[in-house]
Amino acid sequence: MFDALVYFKALSKLLQVGMTAWEASQEGGIGSKEITAIRLATDLLGELGGKSSGQPTDMEALHFGVITQCFGHALGRQWAFNKELAPRGLLRFIGKERRARVEEIDLRVKLAASSLRKLQVGDLPAGVDAIKVAAAIDEPLATPYYKALWEAFSNPKLDEGEERLVPLLDLENGRLGFERDFFLAYQQVLSSAEGQKLQKYVAGVVGDYRARMLRELLLRDMAAWGERHTFGNLERQDRPADDPIPFMPLAKMYVEPEASLAENVRKEDRPREPVLSLIECWLGASKTNVVVVRADFGMGKSLTARSLAQRRARQFLEMRAPSPDVELPVFIRCAEDLTDEGFDLDEVVCRAWKREAGELGVKLKLDDPALESPEHTQRALFILDGLDEVILGERRLESFFSRIKDEASEHHRFIIFSRPGALPSEKELEGIPVLDILPWTQAQISTWLNAWSGLDGGSGPTLQDLEARQMGELARTPILLFMIAQTWKGQSREAGASRAALYEEFFWQIARGKHEADRKHHKNVSDASEELHQQLIRRGMVARETEPPDAMLWLMGRVAWEATKLDQRQMIEPLRKAEVLKKHDITNLLVHELEGVESTSDTIEAIQVGLLLTLQAHLRSGAASQILFGHKSFREFLVARYWADRLKAIARAPSRVWEDIESPLLGGRLLSREDRTFDFLMEMLDGEPHRRSPAAPFGLENAERRSLLDWAQTRFESEEPEVPAEASRGARSRQPSLREDRRPWLREAALAIGSTLRGGPGLRQRDKLTMRSMLAWFWLMRIGPIIIARKAHLPGALMPDNTLRGADFREANLEDANFSRASLRFNPGGPPTKFSKASLDRASMMNADLSLCDFEGASMRAANLDSASLSGSMLRGADLEGANLDEVTANHASFIGAQLKEVMLRNADLTGASFIRADLTHAHLHGAILTHAVLTDAVLKGAFYDDTTQWPQGFDPVAAGALHAPYE
Repeated sequence: MFDALVYFKALSKLLQVGMTAWEASQEGGIGSKEITAIRLATDLLGELGGKSSGQPTDMEALHFGVITQCFGHALGRQWAFNKELAPRGLLRFIGKERRARVEEIDLRVKLAASSLRKLQVGDLPAGVDAIKVAAAIDEPLATPYYKALWEAFSNPKLDEGEERLVPLLDLENGRLGFERDFFLAYQQVLSSAEGQKLQKYVAGVVGDYRARMLRELLLRDMAAWGERHTFGNLERQDRPADDPIPFMPLAKMYVEPEASLAENVRKEDRPREPVLSLIECWLGASKTNVVVVRADFGMGKSLTARSLAQRRARQFLEMRAPSPDVELPVFIRCAEDLTDEGFDLDEVVCRAWKREAGELGVKLKLDDPALESPEHTQRALFILDGLDEVILGERRLESFFSRIKDEASEHHRFIIFSRPGALPSEKELEGIPVLDILPWTQAQISTWLNAWSGLDGGSGPTLQDLEARQMGELARTPILLFMIAQTWKGQSREAGASRAALYEEFFWQIARGKHEADRKHHKNVSDASEELHQQLIRRGMVARETEPPDAMLWLMGRVAWEATKLDQRQMIEPLRKAEVLKKHDITNLLVHELEGVESTSDTIEAIQVGLLLTLQAHLRSGAASQILFGHKSFREFLVARYWADRLKAIARAPSRVWEDIESPLLGGRLLSREDRTFDFLMEMLDGEPHRRSPAAPFGLENAERRSLLDWAQTRFESEEPEVPAEASRGARSRQPSLREDRRPWLREAALAIGSTLRGGPGLRQRDKLTMRSMLAWFWLMRIGPIIIARKAHLPGALMPDNTLRGADFREANLEDANFSRASLRFNPGGPPTKFSKASLDRASMMNADLSLCDFEGASMRAANLDSASLSGSMLRGADLEGANLDEVTANHASFIGAQLKEVMLRNADLTGASFIRADLTHAHLHGAILTHAVLTDAVLKGAFYDDTTQWPQGFDPVAAGALHAPYE
């Protein structure tokens, strides 16, 4: 009844069909070979069990076919990408290698069959309870078929007395990856006609079988992230062969940063702990079940998020008996998975799992039941990476965190990774622990450099080399250390001058290296670069002395800016469907920039390839060829580079052509609280010319600086609206409306540039309504303005009732300006600002740094300065009646002759402050520190104090008319 020879041969053939079917699946998914394999298996078991062949009537027989074929599929995939397991040419099984491998498979099949000899159809009962107990179908990896195959193909010794052979499976490093590939094939087979029979049967026994198998697949993929490329999370075989950056496995290159709990002390004074340990600690301690991890660009936020997800996935899988009590990791990439309509957890998870499945080749509809989010009884950790990459706006951001708090529970916990600028106010974060990732120490830098030197082709500096070139401080930021190491060979002296100079060096070396490498092979990319270079020279976009790689860098900046503008369109058109930059958009951009060139259509495709490969920009599969950048700061630098290029062109051109040059800058916003684009731009404009890359837009001549300041002044004052061409097309007589105006963002940028340029005197307003006219558009569109007006001359400016979050008025002249009822929340710091005689009645300036500022004669009645810093500030003769100065720091401030009736000064630090002739009638001084304060002729009639109030030595508050009264 049991024909061993027939059994061995059939099983061997079945596995080989599965292995060769892997190759076929790369082209079209599960095909006829897979179905043939399943029928072969069911026929085989049917004959062994004494049943007739044909359509399977036993689920065990069908499942045997699925398990065995998928095992072969995973085996073929592993061989294809592992040179040690699969010598060259093995994938197609040709010649002697084919015969040798087939013989080895036969031997290992005999080993697997020897453990299955007693198993025949019917040994596993078909009853519901028996199936649940045996896990014969519900857990594919627990089936005796899979266990026998795994043991046979991973065991280095055969039981038949054969010589020791290399195992066909990489047991040490590849188990999770193999299981991922197995489940990938399993998902595809379940979608076939034969597989749906199995799926339907099991669904009636144990629920939604396909959803559970999909989750198994995604978890095994996540558990293997440690072997993926640091940039883009790519598998080794998916990385371009000519990529100038060595393959950097996450597990090898990730150096765990240290972090600390955010507190009102300097970061260098806080205790440091490994960030993953600190996350675990505060996940358990958070009352809201939410934790935020924040850090500036390039500090390792995303790598930490991916490492956390990868480790949690391994922990989940290692349990081998998952249950609702085991926490399931769910990784959410905010830039791609968050929706525009608001935060709906079920929809976000559905999008995240659809994206991850799509990256593995499993194409599912968004409403597929297999994508349902974890049940409320299933413990889950939702890891949200890159919140700062989503433009939400203040109101939507506050709503987002409110929804997160609503969704969080003991079973569903959240951890959010973001830059500080993308987070809401402290009030919205109340109850949420915030962890700050700290710069690397020298030990961490050394650890990373050692890992870098161990990469294939990796060579770089030592810690001593970095110190010798004064790059030690830059190297404390991981992304900058990577750039230093990547460009170390042949690096110019300017590389360490600034972050912008280092990025320029990095981009230039990769662009030039790609160009030269391509020239030696098929040449289409290098030829396209040269064609692009010639056309840009013809149009005056780049100088004649530049090189073809300069043209590609110019195009990268142009594309990055276009991508940014598309991201920002929803800020001004909330009802518009979200848009991202796609491959066809680059085609349209090139056609527009190179208009009139007959050969453009023949070179656009090659130019696009060169663009994508020049630096870590890649296409996301399954998303209509969306352009992605390897690191968010890469795009920020490229946008800044493009702006610097246009601004330098403006600085060299007569004013009559400024509008033509600046035209591409309209329709997008340069300034952002979430990124460093503006910082990069100013480093370029204020830096020295880059010797290695003379075409780089670095540095300004004195005449260029003056011209650019004139442009900034002109654009700041310009109130003439500018609308998109499509808005006015076909309607010449229609006047543009305020909502269509594209200039406010440019005016905002011009004010910031003119106020920040090195050596500039600051911009001036010639009309009290100049600032107000710009702010009107922001108010109308409900977009918070970003005001950078250092050294600006704005006397008498009328800006009441505005919200100016984070405004920078350092050294500005705001004399006699009107900020009544305005919500400023600005943070001038540094050199003082002049607010003398300004109107700030009922203005909100909580937590503002107003140290050394001049408020002489200002009206600040009922203003809210809670927890603000006024150290050293001048408030002589200021009217602060009824103002809130609780917990203010005003060391050595001057309140001479100030009106302070009914002012709140509870727990205020007023050490050394002068209150000569100040009126403090009915002021609240509970807990105030007045040590060394000068109270000569101060009026304290009816002022309230308590036992915690600290008076100057020898001062008698009762004799001065103050009342001892506990605070209620």
